[in-house]
Amino acid sequence: LEFDSLPPLCLESPSAAEERDFARDVFEHAVILSINLKDRDMFQRYMSCVRPYYTSFKRGNPSQMTNAILGLNLLYLLVENRLADFHCELELLSEEERLLPTVTFCTLLDQHLAVGLYEQVLLKASDPPSPFFAFFLTSLLETVRINIGECAAASYKGFTVAAATKILMFDKDAETLEFIADFFPTWEVDAASSTISLTGASTDSKSEEIPSLRVISQNLSYATEMERIV
Repeated sequence: LEFDSLPPLCLESPSAAEERDFARDVFEHAVILSINLKDRDMFQRYMSCVRPYYTSFKRGNPSQMTNAILGLNLLYLLVENRLADFHCELELLSEEERLLPTVTFCTLLDQHLAVGLYEQVLLKASDPPSPFFAFFLTSLLETVRINIGECAAASYKGFTVAAATKILMFDKDAETLEFIADFFPTWEVDAASSTISLTGASTDSKSEEIPSLRVISQNLSYATEMERIV
């Protein structure tokens, strides 16, 4: 088969629309397969393949997966902390596409993350518009909880397991203890009293990661990127 209407030739032909619809559907299925396989590199590779069919070519018959994939791409960029790319991709969408539930979900997450409303991030993530979002949301929520834990370690000398569950926004104490064991092994958990001591935790290094100069630098960088986009 010769599909000259596809990149890199991109020749116009009587069957160009059908050929491009077919190629788009193939790449969209590959993107979804990468999600099911939990393969980020594969996702990025096939997302790059399908992008021209969203931006350079007029769409023929709409795909049922397109809306989910547009949101998946934005969510992936959020998880990777590629904020400039996130906003660039957002600008490439039409007004109609920006109102899609899969897209507004990501823009709201971005807004909550920008101002540190982690509780809203977790609340929003509990009700994604597509089941395919679960893979990237797991990574995002993990990062959010790590950030919360680092702030807690710099702010407290200790607390109860129940308090940690509330701070880290878990539903069960068992989930909290498993998370602490995986990401904060220096926290000392006393099973008898159900307390957690942070005196042995490396709080100094975490405190040093929140100086005013770093925050100012990040804010200026974010403002510069926004100005460049606008």
